[in-house]
Order: sequence, then structure tokens, then C-alpha cells
Amino acid sequence: MRGERSGGFETMKRSAMVNSAHIRDIDSNGNIVHIELKTADGETVEGVYELIGWTKPPKEVKARVELEIWVPPKATHSIN
Repeated sequence: MRGERSGGFETMKRSAMVNSAHIRDIDSNGNIVHIELKTADGETVEGVYELIGWTKPPKEVKARVELEIWVPPKATHSIN
């Protein structure tokens, strides 16, 4: 399987389509995942992935982040 370097990570080219994938291990509360992939040409490859952000976070995480970044609205009236 050919790969290309992108930001320090090895990434599969689109031509090396993945036929199947299996989660081998999950560590650190789901922040690190070990995956085994089988490419269309039958080669088995493995990768370790670290969560860098959520596309759909758990409700608890979303609520905490929203509280951390909340900024009260500015007053629209002037003080004389």
C-alpha cells in the first residue's frame, strides 16, 4: 500500500480503498484507538489513532465546552 506524508502522519491514498476495518483496542477513555484495516488488494495494515476533536461530542463534553466558551452579550445602551 502506498502512503503519503501529511502533517507528520502516514495517510492512505484514495486508490488504496479499504475493504474492511476492525477495532483492535481502545485506550484512554476512547482517546486512542488501534485499528486493523484490510485494503482492496488484501493487504492488512494497522494504525493507531488519537482523538484530536469531536465531530459529534458526548452531551456532557458539549455542555462543558459551551460553558467554558460562553461570553455574555454586550449591553446595547450607552451610559451617560
